[in-house]
Amino acid sequence: MIENLIKNCNWEHVQTDSPPALQDNELHVWWSALTLSPSQSELTLSLLSDFQRDKYNRRATKQGKHNYLAGRYYLLQLLAAYTGQNVHEIQLTYNRLNKPSLSDSSLNLQFNFTDTAGHGVFVFTKHQQIGVDIERIDRQANFEMIANKRFTEQERNFVYNNGEIDNQRCLAIWTRKEAFGKAAGVGINFQMNQRNLYNKHCLGEDFKFVDNGNAWTCLQLALGDAFISSVVYEGHEKLNVRAFKPQER
Repeated sequence: MIENLIKNCNWEHVQTDSPPALQDNELHVWWSALTLSPSQSELTLSLLSDFQRDKYNRRATKQGKHNYLAGRYYLLQLLAAYTGQNVHEIQLTYNRLNKPSLSDSSLNLQFNFTDTAGHGVFVFTKHQQIGVDIERIDRQANFEMIANKRFTEQERNFVYNNGEIDNQRCLAIWTRKEAFGKAAGVGINFQMNQRNLYNKHCLGEDFKFVDNGNAWTCLQLALGDAFISSVVYEGHEKLNVRAFKPQER
């Protein structure tokens, strides 16, 4: 685990079709393996919009297609439960960089989703724009290139440990940047090396920062020993985090 960067969650086991009511001061996090039965896959395929079907078809592997469908299945189930709608009624809108939102803004529900290695994280708030990212701790990548190209000087100083790059620290910062990009609706199309998301005084605490006059809060979550995840939401209000894992019927 990554020193004191991680916020531990008290996991509640809840059925996806009956989540607890989401309060104004809460952030709900769902963590699930992305598995589907044949009937669930068939249902989800029937619910895909033309845009989503195109993204599904672009997945190069059978496993990639399965993970895409499973992510949409759980997302639609949760959105239906939180809004009180039928899953067939859920309509999504995408911005020009493919950030999804509910077409009906009067429902006052913000959400985001990320997946890796057959696992997905789903986050929900009432009003705050939100983004989430997850990575496997054993991910293989050119971390030195990522740090030198994408990180600020302060972040690079953090990820280099005794002269060598620390992969887990690098992933901690990277997930923060990805989550911020999703929350702000810009993806990775922002100057990452000019947006510092590390503060030595905020280890283990919610990290509050301002970008172009807009307030944001970042927190890093423990999702078992194999994954690291970051959530960024709009504003500096402290939200009560409730964490859920789907309960089998």
